[in-house]
Amino acid sequence: MMDKDYVFVYGTLRRNGTNHQLMKGAELAAERAWTNGKLFDTGCGYPAIKESPSGTVYGELYLVTAEQLKGLDKLEDYQEGGRNNLYDRKKQTVFHDDSQTEAYVYTIARHNEKMLKTPIPSGDWSAYLNR
Repeated sequence: MMDKDYVFVYGTLRRNGTNHQLMKGAELAAERAWTNGKLFDTGCGYPAIKESPSGTVYGELYLVTAEQLKGLDKLEDYQEGGRNNLYDRKKQTVFHDDSQTEAYVYTIARHNEKMLKTPIPSGDWSAYLNR
């Protein structure tokens, strides 16, 4: 049995997102999911979450293989133990349906917070793009 982990996706990896092809073969666990954080437009064509106990970010929850997780790490410029990562990858509670799951969430690394340009109060990247 191959190890699998849950990953919360909230930007270009969501269905109809520009990087959704990287989710091919991943199991959609919840199409409506949310977690704590503040969502921002980076102005680079993708959003980023800033860790925060207040605020809600909406997205999708997937179950991915270790191999798929490596591909996501590459996209998110994340390397375990790396000092110059674009994003950090941490487990946090993701809520969905009547349940909650510990899942990996990519949040902007502290030294990159200057990339956070425009707050997205709705917490929903898809709705923000379609406004």
